Amino acid sequence: MDLQEAWKKLDKSKFKVPLPDEHEINLRKKSHHPVKKLIQYFQLGLAFCLLFEAAFIFLAIALPQPIVKIFLVILVALYVFFFVLNYRILKNIETLYKLDNDIKSTLQNIYHSTTSLLAFQRKAALFIYPICGTAGFLMGLSVQRDALALIQRPSVLIILIITLVILTPLAHLLAKWLENISYNKYLRQLKDIIRQLDEPS
Repeated sequence: MDLQEAWKKLDKSKFKVPLPDEHEINLRKKSHHPVKKLIQYFQLGLAFCLLFEAAFIFLAIALPQPIVKIFLVILVALYVFFFVLNYRILKNIETLYKLDNDIKSTLQNIYHSTTSLLAFQRKAALFIYPICGTAGFLMGLSVQRDALALIQRPSVLIILIITLVILTPLAHLLAKWLENISYNKYLRQLKDIIRQLDEPS
C-alpha cells in the first residue's frame, strides 16, 4: 500500500513541473511556444515599422509645404530609432534562443528584455502621439490652404490642442489593448514557465 502511494506521488510530481529537457524540446520544435511567438510579433512589428517609414517618406516627398515635411521627417527619424531598438532586442532574443544555454536564465533574460522594451515604448509613445496627430492635422490643412498660416490662428490652434487631448489617450489605450492581445499573452505564458522552473521538482 505504501509502495502504491509513493508511486502515485512520484507519477504526479513527474507531470507537475516540466523538466528543463522538455522545455528545450518545446523550444526546438513547437512554433506555438511563447518565445517563438514573441519573435514572430517582433518581426511583424518591424515589418509594420518599415511600412510606415515608407509611407512617411513618400508623403514628405509628395507634399510641398515645408512645415508638413518637417513633421514627417521627425516621424521618419522616430520610426528609424524604434526600428533599430526593436531589431536589436529581436536579435538579442534570437541569440538567447539557443539550447546550449541555461534554459531558466535564457527565459528570464528574454522576459525582462521584452517587458522593459514594451514599457519604454509605452512611455515614449505618449510624446509621439501628439507629433503624429499634429502631422496629420497639418496634412489636412495643407490640402487646399497654407498650413503654416492657418496653424498660427488661435482658433485653429485651439482645435489642434483639443484634438490632441482627445486622441492621445485614445491612441494610448488602443496601443495597450493591442499589446495585451499580442505580446502580453505570450509573456504571461513565459512567466508561468519560469515560475514552474522555480518550483521544486
